[in-house]
Amino acid sequence: MVRCFPVRSKMKMQACTPARRAAEYLKRVARLTGAEHVHNETYLLRAGHRSFLVDDKFIRVISRRGEATCFSVTADPDMPRAEVVASALLQLKNNPRLFEKWRKMQGYPFKANGKMFKNADLVGW
Repeated sequence: MVRCFPVRSKMKMQACTPARRAAEYLKRVARLTGAEHVHNETYLLRAGHRSFLVDDKFIRVISRRGEATCFSVTADPDMPRAEVVASALLQLKNNPRLFEKWRKMQGYPFKANGKMFKNADLVGW
């Protein structure tokens, strides 16, 4: 009969919180989309013929001439910041033209396919 002993590690187990899971998810999404980490939770994404600077509060569209357009990100206040950034990266990589709808109709939630949710109300803070 073989005896089994528990494996002990010198490393402490870290609690798995929603913020920690979201941060790991953001790292995977950044690799998947090719987004470059710029600072804190800000990423540079090149999609289509546009460059986007994405963070949890704003998305900036950078032109080749150095000009920028900025618009705010609509998200649930309880959503982890990293999850907000990851969602925006995925949606913009999938459809870079989404930013045009987002800019025109700020505060309204959109699906990943670019269509607005039915009976969507303006999201306010």
